[in-house]
Amino acid sequence: MEHSVTQQLSFLALQLGVMLFASQAMGRLASWVRIPSVLGELATGILLGPYLLGSLPLPGMPEGLFPLSQAGGGIPVSMPLYALATLGSIVLLFQSGLETDFRTFFRYSLAGTLVGLGGVVVSFLLGDLLGHAIYSCGLMDPRALFLGILSTATSVGISARILSERKAIDSPEGTTIMAAAVIDDVLGIVCLAVVMGLVAGGDGGAGGVSWGKIGMVAVKSIGVWVLFTAVGLWCSHLFARFLKRFHSKTTYSVLALGAAILLAGFMEECGLAMIIGAYTAGLSLSRSDLAFTIQLRLHGIYGFLVPIFFVVMGMLVDVRVLGDWDTLKFGLLFSVLAVGGKVLGCMIPALFVNFNLKGALRVGCGMIPRGEVALIIAGIGATTTMVVAGQVVPIVDPKLFGVAIIMTLLTTLVAPPLLMMSLNMAGRGVRRLKPDALSVHLEFPMPSQTVMDFLVRQLIVNFRQEGFRHSDFSKDYSVVNFRKERTSFVMTVGDKTIAFECAKGDAPTIKNIYNETTYELYQNLEEMRRLSPSETVAKDATVYDNVVPYTGTDNLPLDQVIPSSGAIVDLQAHTYPEAIEEMVRHLYRCGTVTDFQGCLQDVMAREAMASTLLEGGVAMPHAKTAHVRQMVSVVAIFRGGGTIQVEGNPLRLILLTITPKDQDSPYMQYIAHQASRLCKLKSLDEICAAPNPAALRQFFLE
Repeated sequence: MEHSVTQQLSFLALQLGVMLFASQAMGRLASWVRIPSVLGELATGILLGPYLLGSLPLPGMPEGLFPLSQAGGGIPVSMPLYALATLGSIVLLFQSGLETDFRTFFRYSLAGTLVGLGGVVVSFLLGDLLGHAIYSCGLMDPRALFLGILSTATSVGISARILSERKAIDSPEGTTIMAAAVIDDVLGIVCLAVVMGLVAGGDGGAGGVSWGKIGMVAVKSIGVWVLFTAVGLWCSHLFARFLKRFHSKTTYSVLALGAAILLAGFMEECGLAMIIGAYTAGLSLSRSDLAFTIQLRLHGIYGFLVPIFFVVMGMLVDVRVLGDWDTLKFGLLFSVLAVGGKVLGCMIPALFVNFNLKGALRVGCGMIPRGEVALIIAGIGATTTMVVAGQVVPIVDPKLFGVAIIMTLLTTLVAPPLLMMSLNMAGRGVRRLKPDALSVHLEFPMPSQTVMDFLVRQLIVNFRQEGFRHSDFSKDYSVVNFRKERTSFVMTVGDKTIAFECAKGDAPTIKNIYNETTYELYQNLEEMRRLSPSETVAKDATVYDNVVPYTGTDNLPLDQVIPSSGAIVDLQAHTYPEAIEEMVRHLYRCGTVTDFQGCLQDVMAREAMASTLLEGGVAMPHAKTAHVRQMVSVVAIFRGGGTIQVEGNPLRLILLTITPKDQDSPYMQYIAHQASRLCKLKSLDEICAAPNPAALRQFFLE
């Protein structure tokens, strides 16, 4: 039935709205159960797709919200949705290219080539042999060959998403996976061209074959990719200068994405996949200092389109094939061979190019998913015919198409957990680190974590003032990439070291900026020493007269700040440091503190800076530490009273508060709130007479 343009647009708007809300909810649920969010998005597509809930009749929608499309090409969703998904794959691979460190990519390009070639050869042979056994046909039969092609078609989008979330795109394993995936796609296109040439050249592949024509297709595919990669890398800085003329960061970021879309479309016209063009564009611009800004500005587009891509990929999966036992058995066997072929085919060459067993496993797991590429190839086979026993039949019949769907579904679902598991394995994945022969390593030891935190932030500011652009820096990812025109280097923040990996010619500049930064901080600290902390802030009760009460937040209610184990009614310590140690140990035994000694050291270091004693015998020690998961507080009283003297005053109550470093929390607001309540008390006798921990805790919860 024909619909007006307005009806079609409103229908598409409803589809997108449902997809976005459902994918975000399922992605959050997946993260909550500690599995990759991409699995939640894929599951959303399977559930909402035309083969399950999508075709259920709804009011005003007799065919459902996501009806089975008759658009052709084996695509069960509407063309507008599939077009948006394709655009999402372009954005995903463009961003992955931007995140790739080119020097690392170049160093591991040989490894990527060997890994991609190994994965293609082994998986193709296993798929071809399976087709030979199932159909009792020759190895050159198009059905067997199509099974081989389906085995080779890696969908790098899933692996790229996980590597990006884990900040591992520019690691040796991540770079090798991305390089191998590009080689894999190029070889897959060549294999498809060969098989289509066999079909066109004779009866079932047994007749004459135009190998010269097939060779030309192969040379064209590889040549186009190599040519545009070389031109893109050579012109990247010229293009970056052109983009900078627009000044607006949003404008030149959108233009960069436009260039990626143009290159993706051109690659498709040349017989290659769009995602190859998108990744090539991103890799080329990764050498420029605009890469970080483009990533940041396109983050919203990424968050909108990429989940749509994975939801639509889930919609392509026809779960009905799971009901046919023969097809299911065939699909399970094919899936096992597809997984094993990629893992073994990629691991073996990786072991010969400096990867250890751990790194080779990560590379192999990253090459497992097949995704939309396999489904598209299966769709091509379903619309291409061959002659068998005098009858014209499709190369990929419904049973074989179901097998392809099962293999796609299983490899898509098992790849993320396997890749995450391998990435979570401690230790590096290479046998020996091979630094660039033209680079140098600079390392500066730090006296403490606090000093290092101050220095790192000031270094980033000073590098920015020198015109360098940099990647995001957070507590979860301690590697910062800096770029300015053709200059690039990496800063790594360790436990108590700051290290730089840079070209020899850039080392003097980095040393000068580092020395200037330390000198500035030293001068500032000297000036700060002339300022004495105000004693009234700590001890004068009038300071806390108008404090806004802390009643908790949605993420951190007050009863979580002071947990059920957050009260001690009879401290056994004989000195103030012993009392703090006893309270920290109490939190450690309750599982709140992850490292007793580390947390105690941070608390005592903060206490040494300035006294936290209030009037009336109350102390409120507090600190920021890396050894606690969320802000927590514990209160303790001395039954005896006056047995511990702090600055000549008898100590009766201690409220200890600790909070994670580099994490947003109402830390100072909470301390001010409790200090306000304690300072307004006429006497501590009522609190110190609390009969049990629950009663003591209740006072601080009111």
